[in-house]
Amino acid sequence: MQSPWRDKEIWRGYAGVVFLVLVLALCGQAAGSEIRATSCSIPSPGETGECTLILDRVSPGLSEFEVQVTLENPAVGKITGVRFPSWANLNSKSKVPADTVVLKGADAGRKVGPGQSEVVLATLTIRGDTAGTCGIQVVVLGMKDEAGSPYLIPGKDGTLIVREPPEEIHERENTAGSSSLLPQDMVFPTNALPTLTPSPPGPEVTAVPEGSLPIPPDSLIEDDGGTGDHDPANPAAGVETGALCIDSEPGGALVTVDGQIIGTTPLCLALGEGAHQLFVSAEGYTPWDGEVIVSLTGQPHLAHIILEEEQVYTITAGTGAHGSVHPPGSVRVMSGDSAAFTFFPDPGYRLDRVQVDGVWYDAKSPVWFEDVTADHSLWGTFTPIPPPVANFSANRTEGYAPLGVLFRDQTTGEVSGMLWEFGDNTSSFETSPVHTYLRTGSYTVSLEVCGAGGCNLSRREHYINVREKEPLIADFSANATSGPAPLCVQFQDNSTGNPASWSWDFGDGTNSTDPSPCHLFATPGIYTVRLTIVADDGVTEAAKEGVVNVGPPVIGGSVGFFEVRCPAEGAHVFLDGRNKGQVENGSLTIPVYVTGTPSRIIQVKAEGYLQYYGYLKDYPMEGETIVLEIPLQPALSNGTAPARFQVPPLMGNLSFSGSSPPV
Repeated sequence: MQSPWRDKEIWRGYAGVVFLVLVLALCGQAAGSEIRATSCSIPSPGETGECTLILDRVSPGLSEFEVQVTLENPAVGKITGVRFPSWANLNSKSKVPADTVVLKGADAGRKVGPGQSEVVLATLTIRGDTAGTCGIQVVVLGMKDEAGSPYLIPGKDGTLIVREPPEEIHERENTAGSSSLLPQDMVFPTNALPTLTPSPPGPEVTAVPEGSLPIPPDSLIEDDGGTGDHDPANPAAGVETGALCIDSEPGGALVTVDGQIIGTTPLCLALGEGAHQLFVSAEGYTPWDGEVIVSLTGQPHLAHIILEEEQVYTITAGTGAHGSVHPPGSVRVMSGDSAAFTFFPDPGYRLDRVQVDGVWYDAKSPVWFEDVTADHSLWGTFTPIPPPVANFSANRTEGYAPLGVLFRDQTTGEVSGMLWEFGDNTSSFETSPVHTYLRTGSYTVSLEVCGAGGCNLSRREHYINVREKEPLIADFSANATSGPAPLCVQFQDNSTGNPASWSWDFGDGTNSTDPSPCHLFATPGIYTVRLTIVADDGVTEAAKEGVVNVGPPVIGGSVGFFEVRCPAEGAHVFLDGRNKGQVENGSLTIPVYVTGTPSRIIQVKAEGYLQYYGYLKDYPMEGETIVLEIPLQPALSNGTAPARFQVPPLMGNLSFSGSSPPV
């Protein structure tokens, strides 16, 4: 590197001169995930800019986040607004405008999954109040993965720069010639700055050679009485100072010293002894940020900074009707950087398709461009969201008061809210509510559902009918209440009040839970029959008793048996028109007197089957059992089949001899 001040003899002549040390701050990607704040540059006080919070990598997934953002110098600006991305549909923020905001968001729709990168958590709008620079501090208060388990990641601060209005910079340069911190006789013309050729990128800082610049007057060097105190707003007051002249390539770069905008290059200024933060930036160039150390000297010193030109690409973003994209228009992106674009549909619309560089893709938002090395185009279209179609059902539509009904939502389409009206001046916002009707009546039920595409109403007139419940009264009748043993009695339940269960006690040590059972009293005696019924509430019950008188068998009467086998459970069996009982467990045993007049006709009736009608050719002898197989035929649903069918006399008859069944 060539320099007009490389002569060693000149450096020996300036042995007492304190040199300036410039340190480059190199920032690299930290290992693991982090939440960083992008830098925000505001053209002048009173205007606004945006800062984005970005989660660089979603390693374990993301369900919730809580982040605190603070402007380290409240005088420079204020946070005036927060905008959350569409996936953070549950979100909150502390009050703005403020110096500090706490942001909370949740991914209820599970749109952010493990492995995603560069996820935008929020975008902050910042208002610049005074020209200057301050840090944007990021503190991560909490993170939860997809399973809801907490984990910790660091925050990475950003920088807020509020530039001084160009007219004020120009006015100061015209009035002061360089920096207002210098006395009038220390204003240096721009042609006094020599041309340097340092190794790019970076500055060359050196002492001005003897005779090229005047020696600073004694007025810049004052004794502070040994206290070391000085006014930071006026480094030349009460402290020994040195002079610094700054030039840059390109010229006109903005110079910020210790967070305060000083002006544009070339310029000279007086600085108090010690370390100072120097920031030099120009549009389209990579800014330079470093530390300078100034000490007392008799001559001004020169920093010549060469800024590296940035490679900038343009991403042009736009949309069709009924929506927007942010950021819109032509967005400049530095080479190797990333950019995110989020689509915002109008109410009642949704993102339909996305075109990137002329190629159409399915809807996706946000769209990320990573490691940009070329120009791109982005376009989005929107389509109306169809309204949902309301529909519902109920587990019951009639019954006795109080009547509990479960309503089931069967709506199709996207639904964000619903309202049930039950017809009795009550309502519900639940998806599938349970409602109890306390009074009798006929009720109209309606369900209104709403979504992004609109609302829809389903209304059903007189849908629920509630009746007055009859009192629970037990009652029954019997086809016979007296007769010789063995006596088969058919009981018929005549209870009211819609009983839920029945319990029969026949008085001979046997019982039944059938509603209308048939019972055989085998031995003579007087039997008290008791029926107990229980309501559907499981508590209320009623009972009735009746008497059956069974006399002794007919003198000389011997007994044989018919065993009727039938597939229809509960079928009623009749001999010569007299009910002999019901089929249970596939059969019914009927005792008959072999010395009496034999029965000739058998009939079998069962619900859902044609009535069986046949003739008995064989009759049992004493102690004999004849098995009768009854082939019931199912009735046709259209009702065109005859009411009964007849079989040949010997069909299904089978007899065998043996001891009589116990009676």
